[in-house]
Amino acid sequence: MPKLVDADQRRGELAEAAARVIARSGIDGASLREVAAEAGWTTGALVHYFANKRELLAFTLQASLDRRRAANADRAELPPERALRSMLFDALPTTPETTLHWVVTLAFAGQASSDAELASIQRLAYHDFRAAVIELVSICNAETDAAREAERLIALVDGIALQALFDPGHWTEQRQDAALEAGLVRR
Repeated sequence: MPKLVDADQRRGELAEAAARVIARSGIDGASLREVAAEAGWTTGALVHYFANKRELLAFTLQASLDRRRAANADRAELPPERALRSMLFDALPTTPETTLHWVVTLAFAGQASSDAELASIQRLAYHDFRAAVIELVSICNAETDAAREAERLIALVDGIALQALFDPGHWTEQRQDAALEAGLVRR
């Protein structure tokens, strides 16, 4: 009897391998051969799940964003202020997983300037993140301009994250947390 294979699981494994290759070698270095080798597969096995590099790249970006969305959905049971803080703190590159997400996102941002599909995927992800932050901000403080505050908080997270990616020795997890905490306190 042939072995049953979960195609979604395999595609996910390949996307994780592609993300690691992208983090190490950039999008140009993420050939089907390199991704297959990273996953411990042959190129022939990889093309059973992805017709070409383009399809693999789009899936890899979407999978990275979906993992972040899933982490945000897990906060539904928290009190709103705690959920907001958790969402923002967890968006920072303080763990190997969140750092990989940021590196992949930035690699794709460069590609998105000339690729409408990748730009659309990233734009929709930011819209979703912004909407979630707006919702939590409005629950936490009904008297504030929630959209404006959400944009400020997202810009704060993005700024901290970029600095941390380029200077990780200086921007430790503790420093990132402290900078975000300082930005959360309105003067």
